[in-house]
Amino acid sequence: MNIGRLAWFGLAGICLALTPPAPAQPAFNSGSTGADGILDVTTLTILDVPPNGIFNFTTVTVRAGRTLRFNRNVLNTPVHILATGDIRIDGTIDVSGQSGTSSPPVAGAGGPGGFDGGTPGILGVAPGAGQGPGAGLGGTPSPPYENSSAGSAAYGSRTNHVTDKDGEVYGSALLVPLVGGSGGGGTSGQPGRGGAGGGGAILLSSNTKVEVFGTIRARGGDNDGTSGSLVSGGQGSGGAIRCVAPVVSGTGTLDVRGGRTSWTNTEGGAGRIRIDTIYRSQLAFDYQPTTVVSIGSYMASFATPQPRLDIISVAGRAILEGTGEAVSIFMPLGSSASQTITLQARDFVPQGNIPVRIQLTPQDGDPVVYDTTINMSQGNPATRDVEVAIPQNTLTFIHAWTR
Repeated sequence: MNIGRLAWFGLAGICLALTPPAPAQPAFNSGSTGADGILDVTTLTILDVPPNGIFNFTTVTVRAGRTLRFNRNVLNTPVHILATGDIRIDGTIDVSGQSGTSSPPVAGAGGPGGFDGGTPGILGVAPGAGQGPGAGLGGTPSPPYENSSAGSAAYGSRTNHVTDKDGEVYGSALLVPLVGGSGGGGTSGQPGRGGAGGGGAILLSSNTKVEVFGTIRARGGDNDGTSGSLVSGGQGSGGAIRCVAPVVSGTGTLDVRGGRTSWTNTEGGAGRIRIDTIYRSQLAFDYQPTTVVSIGSYMASFATPQPRLDIISVAGRAILEGTGEAVSIFMPLGSSASQTITLQARDFVPQGNIPVRIQLTPQDGDPVVYDTTINMSQGNPATRDVEVAIPQNTLTFIHAWTR
C-alpha cells in the first residue's frame, strides 16, 4: 500500500522530492507452530484431516493444474490450514459435498465440516431430511412411489426456487466459528435418491500472505435425477471459505455455490465467504456468488476464548466432547417414550442464557426440533438436561446448535 508518491520538503528555497518507504507489515500470528513443515502440492493430494482439524505448516503451495482434497476426521471438523509463511494457491483446493445416489441408495456426504444429505425413500418408506441447521426436508412418498421433490439446503442464502421443504439461512458472516453447509433432503422412489451433502468449511491463515490465483471450492453436492424422473430439490448448500492474513490477494475463484439439479435448474443455497486482511488493494477474486461475501479486518484465526456447544450424553450413552458429526442412535420398539439429552456449553461470553436448538432427524420422515437455553451463570462449562422423544425403530441423527 503506497501512502503517497511524493512528500515535499522546503529547504532554502529548494524543493526535494522524497519517496517514503512502504509501510511496515503489521505483525500477525496465524497460530501455526510450523510442526507440519512445508506443503507443496505437485500432484493430486488427499490429506487426512487431523483430529483437531488444524494443520500447522510453514508454507503452502498448490501448483497450477493440481488439486488438494481432504478425508474427514472422526469429529468432522472444518479444515484449518495455518502457516508461518506464505500460502499460494495456483491449482485447486476442494472441500465440496458429494451427490446422493439411488444405486446404491445412499445420502451424499458433506465436505469436511459440512453436513450429510438425507436418506432416500423406498416404496412406502419416507425419505429423510438432510442434516445441518439449514437442511432440506425429504420428499413426500405417494403411490406409485415415483421420485418426488425434496427440499434444498440453505446456508448464506436459500435456494433459487423456494418451497416449504427448503432450508433456512443460518450462521454468521464473520465465519467465527467456522461451519459448513447443510444437506439436501432425500427423494422418494423405488428407491429414491439420497440428498446431497453440504459443502465443507476451510480456513487459510498466514502470518504473511494468502495468494489465490487458482480455485478454492466448497460447493454443495448436486442432485440430478434421470430423464424420466425430473427430480427437483435435494441439493446441498455451499460451504464456507475464510482467508486471514495481513495481505490477501489474487485473481482466483472462491466458489461456495449450492449444488444443482440440471433438469429443473434448481440450486441449493450458497454458502459464505469471509476475507480478513489489512491491505485490500490486491483483492480481485471471482466470488461465486458475490452475494454471500464479507470483507473485514478481524485478524484472528480463532475466537479467544472459543465458545463451543456439545452433546455429551444421549439416552444414557456418553458422547465424546468435540464431536461435530451427528450423534446417531437407534431406539428399539418398546423403548421408553422419553429420553434425556445432556448439552454442555463452554466459554460463551457474555454469560447468561444461551439459546440452543436440538434437532432430531430420523432416517425416514421429518425432523423434530426442541428449543431450550443453557444458563452460563451456573458455571463454565454449564450443562442442561433436555427431555426428548426419540423415534423408535429407526436410526435417528441428533445435532445441537446455538440459535
